[in-house]
Amino acid sequence: MSKILKTKKKNDISVIKPDLSPAENETFQSIFEVNLKVSSKAKNKIKEEGSEKGYKEGFNKGYLEGYKKGHKEGFEKGKKEAEEKYKNLAIKLETEFYEKIKTVETFLKNIEKETRELIINMDKEILNLALDIANKLTLKEIKTDPEIPLRIIKEALNYIAEGTELNIKVNPEEYKFLEENLSKYVPPYQKIKLIPDESISKGGVFIETSLGVIDATFEKRWEKFLDSLLKDES
Repeated sequence: MSKILKTKKKNDISVIKPDLSPAENETFQSIFEVNLKVSSKAKNKIKEEGSEKGYKEGFNKGYLEGYKKGHKEGFEKGKKEAEEKYKNLAIKLETEFYEKIKTVETFLKNIEKETRELIINMDKEILNLALDIANKLTLKEIKTDPEIPLRIIKEALNYIAEGTELNIKVNPEEYKFLEENLSKYVPPYQKIKLIPDESISKGGVFIETSLGVIDATFEKRWEKFLDSLLKDES
């Protein structure tokens, strides 16, 4: 293929144009277009490869950054949740601990109160038992010792003026014994009248004078005994 190049000078710039025949020009144009298409495809391929590479790199970079960010955020969130759970658990355990302490304190107070009441009740029961025994022993002594009323009358006369008239009420069952033996304890000048009275228990006497009375019945003496006993306890 012959090529004749013509040179034209334009603005001091040389432009070389090939002098081609129509057939050569068409062939050249075809080759140029083919090369252009190939070049365009190559560019597109390179562009696509570059885009894909950039996408992958960007994706990987974004994924890594996202992973790091997500990991950090997840760690912080998990840490915060764990701290919150620990705080709530600590509060719950502390509350339960103090509730159990209060329960134990209440239990101990109740035990102390019940123990104190038990001791008091036992003291009362023991005292009542002792008094009951003393009462029975006293009544037994009264039954076996008929001279008890005589000794009481003799003791009472120490507080009564000589010559004072006395009315002494006694238990009917003891009346006869007292009438027969009263002279052993009472001087002959003492004016005494024995009166049987069913309201008077055995071992007791009730003395009436113009100045007042002396209640020496068993019930009254026992009452005074209990009063003195309770005073000693207090």
